[in-house]
Amino acid sequence: MLVIFPFEKNWYKKRGIQAKFVGHPIFDEWRPTPKEELCRQLNLKPEKPIITLYPGSRNQEISRHFPILIQVANKLRQDNPDIQFVFGAAQNINIKKWQIPPWIQIENNHPQKALECARLALVVSGTSTIEAAVFGTPMIIIYKMAPFSWLVSRVLVNVPFAGMVNIIAGSMIMPEMLQNKANPERIFKLAEKILFNSEKTSKMKLELSKVRDILKGKGASNKAAKHILSISKSL
Repeated sequence: MLVIFPFEKNWYKKRGIQAKFVGHPIFDEWRPTPKEELCRQLNLKPEKPIITLYPGSRNQEISRHFPILIQVANKLRQDNPDIQFVFGAAQNINIKKWQIPPWIQIENNHPQKALECARLALVVSGTSTIEAAVFGTPMIIIYKMAPFSWLVSRVLVNVPFAGMVNIIAGSMIMPEMLQNKANPERIFKLAEKILFNSEKTSKMKLELSKVRDILKGKGASNKAAKHILSISKSL
């Protein structure tokens, strides 16, 4: 078994399955770009704060989280009119279905670029948290489920964190606002505390760099291919 997260190796080992950690393939695709260049590509002003909203990639996720994120953005905008907001939308999302305010820029061609140039991201728990970690973008991880599903998950899922970056780090390096805590007022207050606190954001960036180190940089796809080739030759 070839795995992309280090903790998976021990999980399989305990169940009698040999596993090899090859690293995360996202590093194979990413090429760091200066913030000024990213902002130019997205028609954003690098000197002003950028917040990226990542509501998820599935319709159910978006329907639960989109209204919360819009309310948070509206509160932040009222207090800080210079903030630029970007809606990072997956290409499979029907943008017209969601009533996105005109002051929020939509980026569905290259949503990762919007995540990379942000000072802060409001991210629904999932693969996007790994993308934000790769880019070194501080984030607030958000997730809300139907009440019954939440209760079932608490019983069946034995992990202390929801965000993959926190699971990998083994501690709460990025704040999680889950279920009842995932309300606009709480997220708004937390976002304001992070957004204009350079000491806090620097610490968050440092913790994200440690996650990148754990995931072992580039070459996951090549490592996986070489391992498969090696096994096939030995058969």
